[in-house]
Amino acid sequence: MGFFDLFKNKKKSIEDQPQTQETQVDRQIKEEVKVEKEKVDLTKAGDRIRYIERLHESIQEARRQCQEIKFEYGRVTSFLKDIQIIDQAPPEEKQDIYTSAFRIVELLRVRQDLQKKRYKMTDAQKRALEIYEDSAAEDIKKLLEYEDYQIKIKNDLRQLSAEKAMLLQDKDTILRNQRNLKSISKILIFILLAAGSMLLLLLFAFKVDIAMPFVATSAFAFIVAAMILNEARKNRIDMVITEKKANRAISLSNKVKIKYVNNVKALDYICLKYEVRSATELDFVYGQYLKAKREWEKQRESTKEINENNAILISELRRLGVKDCEIWFNQAVALVDPREMVEVRHALNVRRRALREQLEYNTQIMEDCLAELELIREKKPEYAMDVERVLGGYSLLKEVVKEGKED
Repeated sequence: MGFFDLFKNKKKSIEDQPQTQETQVDRQIKEEVKVEKEKVDLTKAGDRIRYIERLHESIQEARRQCQEIKFEYGRVTSFLKDIQIIDQAPPEEKQDIYTSAFRIVELLRVRQDLQKKRYKMTDAQKRALEIYEDSAAEDIKKLLEYEDYQIKIKNDLRQLSAEKAMLLQDKDTILRNQRNLKSISKILIFILLAAGSMLLLLLFAFKVDIAMPFVATSAFAFIVAAMILNEARKNRIDMVITEKKANRAISLSNKVKIKYVNNVKALDYICLKYEVRSATELDFVYGQYLKAKREWEKQRESTKEINENNAILISELRRLGVKDCEIWFNQAVALVDPREMVEVRHALNVRRRALREQLEYNTQIMEDCLAELELIREKKPEYAMDVERVLGGYSLLKEVVKEGKED
């Protein structure tokens, strides 16, 4: 993530509208992705330790995400403070800033009129590439990786969803078989009772020898009972195996869902950063920008007035206490037009809100995992020992979650 991506014009052209719609759809999908709780038999040491390790991995991954987000969040906040300093500057100093910025805007506008005719890129894309030129090539590569990874994650989610549906169907089939066996057992008992009653009647009422019929009936009952018991045993074994498979599918699904949310947020952020919809579009716009830049650089070499006014602007901003003065050359129009400054501030707040949402999501992951670890610790002393042994710095993890929540 880059800091200067926060300075963006929120005005959207017609070709930018599909990007907004796609973002809304992705947000709806991300809201539907919820982490499921695993069903683990904690009495089994192997399953318990592996479950603790998975919780630990989730905390570590969420912690790493939080650290990156906090760094970016701090830079965004710093730029908002710079805007506040400029807004609160004394009128005479504001006038000096306005004069230098206005001249820069006028000189650049002449160039932009020519550039827009020759190169296919929007003003917002041009400003973004001017700000993030050093990281644009790397961001294209990242965006391609994110897009490829998103396809893989979606395929994994579909496969896991299908697998869970099949396992649920298998469990229903096993339960139905068990009910059928129970019904067959009841019918068998009824038949045996009826046959026994008939044999007793023949024995006592008619003095008929029932030895052979009794043996045959007993043999029949034994064979059928053995078959029923064997089928019931198979069903119990199949149920245990199916439960284990379902638990594994839930565990894998949780990992994939967390990766999916973070991957989509990172992908969306780069697209918002450069005002594009895909890596292909960013690559094309970046190529157009590089072609145009060669001409712009030649023009800048012969334009001393721009450099002079920019030096004055930086000096005035630095005297006010603005931290990042250099970036205002590409945002000079915001210093001239209050409406543009409002748009810049709004764009910064939107980016900061997006970062805060991602921070809250990963913090919640850490809190949920830590709460689950606390529940495991409280069950038995040996469980608590396993948690300490796997996590090591357990108290440190609690502090990390606390810091994420406070931020």
